[in-house]
Amino acid sequence: MATKKSATKKPAKKTAAKKPAKKSASAKKPAKKAAAKKPAKKAAAKKPAKKAAAKKPAKKAAAKKPLAKKAAVKKPAKKAAQKKAAAKKSDTPSASATSTVVQHVFLSAPPAKIFAMLTDPVEHGRLTGSTCTGEPVVGERFTAGDGYSHGEYEIVDVDQKIVQTWSTTEWPKGHAPSRLEFVLEPVDGGTELVMTHSGLPPSQAEQYRQGWIDFYWTPMRAALGKEV
Repeated sequence: MATKKSATKKPAKKTAAKKPAKKSASAKKPAKKAAAKKPAKKAAAKKPAKKAAAKKPAKKAAAKKPLAKKAAVKKPAKKAAQKKAAAKKSDTPSASATSTVVQHVFLSAPPAKIFAMLTDPVEHGRLTGSTCTGEPVVGERFTAGDGYSHGEYEIVDVDQKIVQTWSTTEWPKGHAPSRLEFVLEPVDGGTELVMTHSGLPPSQAEQYRQGWIDFYWTPMRAALGKEV
């Protein structure tokens, strides 16, 4: 009988009835309280982006469009056309748009010799080393330098004065011929020549001024020096 009483106590079952783990898991549930707060929803309720979109500043700028309309009203192309017209007028040769070259030259020969060197086709051709044409007669046309310069005699006072119209193959289109005048004065030991070349294109005046020195007065002095 001693063995039966010890078998009825069964202490292991009471220990299993306590189950403390279930109470702590079901009663506390702290995770649910934290989810009830939902702070993210309040931040989303503000929606600041919608206020910025309501302003729509781009539409106001598009409604004004002041630059394109003003530019169309001004029509700057007309001003450019006016400038072109003014430029054409300035390019048109006029009597006031000319230059004058005056040179005084002493040559050691009498006026008759200088007159011949300037007007006789043979003497003139020998001086310039080119073909020259035209007799010194009023109304007669002449050429010099193989046709480079050409014109017409207007005044011929033998051994005293020569007046010609004068231009070259480089003359600006529409520019009137220049006026070339030689006055010969006898002086002691030779001739004082005064050349007045007026009505020259301003853009070419300097080259003709130097041309008279290089192709006429210097060769004439050299030629006259050899004859002495």
